[in-house]
Amino acid sequence: MKIIASTLKIVGLALGIVMLAVGIAASSSAALADSNRVLPGVVAYGKDLRGFDRDMLTDFLESVAAERMPKDSVILTCGEQRWQFSPAELHIKANVEECVEEALGIGRGGTFVENLREQVFCYTYGHTVTLSAVFDETALATKLDGIAQELHRDPFNAFVTLDSLGNIYKTGGIIGKELKTEPIIEALTPKITALKLPTELEIAPDDVPPYVSDTDISAIDGILAAYTTTFVPGDRGDNIAIAASHLNGVLIRSNAVFSFNNAVGQRTRDAGYKDAGVFIDGRLEQDVGGGVCQVSSTLYNAILLAGLNSVVRTAHYYPSLYCPPGRDATVADGLLDFCFQNIYPHNVYLQSAVSGDTLTIYVLGTWADLNGNIITLENDGTELNPSVWRIYSQNGQVMAREFLHSDSYSNPKEMEQVDNAPQN
Repeated sequence: MKIIASTLKIVGLALGIVMLAVGIAASSSAALADSNRVLPGVVAYGKDLRGFDRDMLTDFLESVAAERMPKDSVILTCGEQRWQFSPAELHIKANVEECVEEALGIGRGGTFVENLREQVFCYTYGHTVTLSAVFDETALATKLDGIAQELHRDPFNAFVTLDSLGNIYKTGGIIGKELKTEPIIEALTPKITALKLPTELEIAPDDVPPYVSDTDISAIDGILAAYTTTFVPGDRGDNIAIAASHLNGVLIRSNAVFSFNNAVGQRTRDAGYKDAGVFIDGRLEQDVGGGVCQVSSTLYNAILLAGLNSVVRTAHYYPSLYCPPGRDATVADGLLDFCFQNIYPHNVYLQSAVSGDTLTIYVLGTWADLNGNIITLENDGTELNPSVWRIYSQNGQVMAREFLHSDSYSNPKEMEQVDNAPQN
């Protein structure tokens, strides 16, 4: 008896499934007869779409899209600032046509058995149609670029100035601002494409610290050394002024190596340099940037007096009149550089001043790094074969003598004429 009862239950269940399928098929027969009507079980945004034709579907889904794309669909804020963009500005478009085809295509397009299976599943479990959207990423990127420019702020280096009495004044740096647009696009894209609008996003530009911070100059408390040379005003003097301006406010961190060519840049006409006298292969020529070697040589003397060490330095072919023999440093674009290292535990800072016919370069730093020493330079030997010594003194007594180098110069007949040549 139990076997018979179980068999009857199975048969009944099978008949029920068959009847359900037949019922669904019957209820769908009218829709099947008209391929432009939606089958039972299809819904969208809480709406039963059963029996909707193409026009009804289109009207309904367009109304839903309009509700989900308000005038201000994308809203960005940054503190008190606010920007809003409409669907038209970003070219947001809902996929209404695709959803219409999806809704009408349920239970159609396959074999009879496949269609029936899909209809039964849809009737039993339902099928939800959801809108999505596309937008113009270039238009969004352009809008964000405009906001980035609006929020952008260049960092401003902290700097040190000197008055006529040698007093030091410090001005703090300013942190810059830079908005990165890529993360904003990544955050907005899924919201827009899913039509989860309006969407509001708080944005914030990143801080861009200045290269020279307040901390970098905090320990600077004095002039470690200064050196002055003179020149004849004119094109050569103009070149000197341009090159010297690139040294003004340069920070050399502890243990860092300074490169003159990197700091000053190439000496070109586009950079404002003029033709003036230079030595090329031991001969006086007129070339762009003439006179810049006086700046590197003035700096060389200043860093030696400050107790710093040169690591790359080349003497001129001939002695120069603007500094003692053995204490010049020639430079040339792409060929010769002048470099020195800050050996101190604190940063040093360069200042330059050009006034009338004089160039002065200051090395600012921390007095304690000199360990109480007063530094001077001495030459011995001849003008064409000099040796240079650095003398460390305290309270008028010599504490140490440091040999720096010996040089060998040529002695052309035209040297006097070269050094005193009129400047154009």
